[in-house]
Amino acid sequence: MGIEHHDMVEVLTVGLLTDSRGLGGSLEAVLGVRGGAVVANDSQGVSRRQFLHGVAAAGAHRLGVRFQPGWTIEALHLDGGRIEAASARDMTGRTATISADWFLCAMPAERAVTLLSQEVLAAAARLASIGRLRTDWMNGVMFYLRGPTPITHGHASYIDSPWALTSISQAQFWAGDFAGAYGDGAAADCLSTIISDWETPGIVFNKPARDCTPEQIAVEVWEQMKAHLNDTGRTVLTDDLVLRWFLDPGIVGSGTREVTNDEPLFIQNTGSWDDRPDAATAIPNLFLAADYVRTHINVTTMEGANEAARRAVNALLDQAGSNEAHAPRWNLYRPPEFEPWKRLDAQRWRRHQPNVFDTDES
Repeated sequence: MGIEHHDMVEVLTVGLLTDSRGLGGSLEAVLGVRGGAVVANDSQGVSRRQFLHGVAAAGAHRLGVRFQPGWTIEALHLDGGRIEAASARDMTGRTATISADWFLCAMPAERAVTLLSQEVLAAAARLASIGRLRTDWMNGVMFYLRGPTPITHGHASYIDSPWALTSISQAQFWAGDFAGAYGDGAAADCLSTIISDWETPGIVFNKPARDCTPEQIAVEVWEQMKAHLNDTGRTVLTDDLVLRWFLDPGIVGSGTREVTNDEPLFIQNTGSWDDRPDAATAIPNLFLAADYVRTHINVTTMEGANEAARRAVNALLDQAGSNEAHAPRWNLYRPPEFEPWKRLDAQRWRRHQPNVFDTDES
């Protein structure tokens, strides 16, 4: 029978349950809109059970939200300049047409662009610029460690690593007993790492990350971090610390010629701000909530996706003429100490002069 919500659905939110860039980062803000359905564009289903059984999903259920994991939204259909319905297909090939009053797209850019048909772009030409946004591979490995390993109170950047690694030691940021609260009790810390360069050969197997097997990726990342951290006479990482590791499941077919990335990251290259859309679109009942949407948090993060969702919810409330309280938003703090330097840089840019800190003026 498929998904038969039709007139019962007030808000249809489509997104990726396995992807923090879209629905995962946006759901908290979207929960203020009651009585809707979430159709999860979920090609792998790697973590949807964890998500659906989580606190956020439980709260959403209490507000009347219904989850439909495993369905993919294939098209949006317009009537009179508004989205009238969406076509969906599940992993078995079943199809359904979903009608709703409001549509909120919480997909990352490379998924959202597949819905931009000629019909949609005729009603909202500004959305065509989403197709010009860049993505790149930025996935990683989580190392579960036998002992607390607070490398630094924040992110670590391994500037001399061929794979452009970064990491964060998670346990220090969670109150209470990390080992007792998470997993089977054996892991006292989780060192979460990101690989930002998948093309440069590594130091162990002399292969880029995209050509390595999952096991080789884990070994290579660990050895590159050790080379960076253990070179000052103090040993920070030892092999006996590693309990187990987990490679981002968005990397599919690792170690084969057919390797793909199911979750590439939106890249903010120069000029991309002009191509990024606002949360509200020219189609009055279509809204966007993901990390590529214009927000004050101008970084590809869950926080950026969350702010985009708040903007989308507020725009929906405005369109509906609702008197309900709007989702709060906050501007980022700008240190006043840097403002004179910013003004000087702007002046020099207008004069076609380099930044005063640039060492190469050629």
